[in-house]
Amino acid sequence: MEDKSVLTDDQLAAAIAALDGWHRDGIYLKKDFVFANYKQINAFLPYLTTTIVAQNHHPDFAFVGGDKRVSVEVTTHSAGRLTQADIDLAAALDAWPRPS
Repeated sequence: MEDKSVLTDDQLAAAIAALDGWHRDGIYLKKDFVFANYKQINAFLPYLTTTIVAQNHHPDFAFVGGDKRVSVEVTTHSAGRLTQADIDLAAALDAWPRPS
């Protein structure tokens, strides 16, 4: 069950500082996942979609093939701002066991 608790700016700053490579852009939390090869991308995309379904939290994401990059942008639309659900999803995505 997603936790849509609204976080203060101080809580958000502390939570984002504990994440790997995420940054705040207004009401969005964003990260570019950059990969060494397409094998890694092929492993990450199912992890991304499975995590989204498991957490019932649905970010926007884009695959940029030429850059070997997946850009993820998350917010809680119903709250109109960032919530604990966004932090939880970001942390779950960071936990992906990157293959070599």
